[in-house]
Amino acid sequence: MNLTIASRPPAPTAAPGNRADRRRIAFWLLTLVFAATMLGTTLPTPLYGIYQARWHFSAAMVTVIFAVYGVAVLATLLLAGRSSDQAGRRPVLAVALGISTLSTVTFILAPDVGVLIVGRILSGLSAGLMTGTATAMLTELVPAAARRRASLVATATNMGGLGLGPLIAGLLAQYAPHPTTLVFEVYLAVLAAAGLCLLFVPETVLSRRRPTLRFVGLGVPEPGRGQFTAAAVAAFAAFALLGLFSSLVPGFIGGVLHQGSHAVQGAVVFGMFAVGTGTQIALSRFASRRVVLAGLGLFLAALGLILAALAQASIALFLAGTVVGGVAVGAIFQASLATANRLAPPERRGHVISTFFVACYAGLIIPVVGVGVLSGFTGTFPAVLAFSLLLAALCLFSLARTWATVAPEGTAGR
Repeated sequence: MNLTIASRPPAPTAAPGNRADRRRIAFWLLTLVFAATMLGTTLPTPLYGIYQARWHFSAAMVTVIFAVYGVAVLATLLLAGRSSDQAGRRPVLAVALGISTLSTVTFILAPDVGVLIVGRILSGLSAGLMTGTATAMLTELVPAAARRRASLVATATNMGGLGLGPLIAGLLAQYAPHPTTLVFEVYLAVLAAAGLCLLFVPETVLSRRRPTLRFVGLGVPEPGRGQFTAAAVAAFAAFALLGLFSSLVPGFIGGVLHQGSHAVQGAVVFGMFAVGTGTQIALSRFASRRVVLAGLGLFLAALGLILAALAQASIALFLAGTVVGGVAVGAIFQASLATANRLAPPERRGHVISTFFVACYAGLIIPVVGVGVLSGFTGTFPAVLAFSLLLAALCLFSLARTWATVAPEGTAGR
């Protein structure tokens, strides 16, 4: 008698094509999570005038509210910048969404400016965890050959989300009831959808351990240190222009145009972010070095236009500065992040990218706070002029370093 023993068929494995499709879907789901979180950080921008009229605090307090957000972002990036390299990307992203939810509830319930400050601190913690982690994870969800595209999506998502916040909040504040609560109630639903999206995003860090929250130095990659420094200084300048512009919009629109519409103010801020996002998409096929050099050149032109607009009280010059500044910021941000992403070692990617965003958010805070303090002694125009000269000097430094730095063979355009 012949006995035939049937062997158990091998367990089915996912076809490479199916795995690639799942990672592609996860990539775009993560993009939605990233955009949703960054959108929430700028929702209060057109609402500060309402808060100020309601609670009777000074213009200096608006600067404080803005500053505490930036300080919270910086502290998170410096202390927890490598946490996703250790604990994994998904847990850190989940914590960021949770803190964003807590911040949103705080804004809904805020009875005074003190609680408003708490809400901004929580928002800064969320942004600090999200920016570096989501950017690193987007890079890891695509093949190595597509990492430049991942950097483009990351910068466009970051800037697009930041721009949508003032636009949406301004429209709801102007045309819907309950201007300081409805927008945040709607945003809670957005966060819930983002949380569902995160459930379908796979972890990209395989070796995980308990994270340590302490400052271990900046994550500057040793190979390519000069390129990274030039990129970080350029990013500092770009975000400084964003912060300076955003802080000038309410006073300029209200004082020159005598237009107190929250929708108009939010739309003007959105305009610069929208131009920046469109620029990133339009320039995505060009070499990073050329893009950042062009962006730094336009940066100087944008500073000149904004100064001229303030000096002559010209809305035409201010809008021209908005467009040129948006192009400059978009080009600089896209190209400098692509450089940082290329230089980051895989095992330290979260730390290096978080260090890059330290430069970005330091630029967002320092000029705005400086102009706010200095304008109390000198007036707005002299304060803006002083900081514009400082930013021009940083721009020229980055131009010189970028021009003198040659990327490794085969990577100059990536």
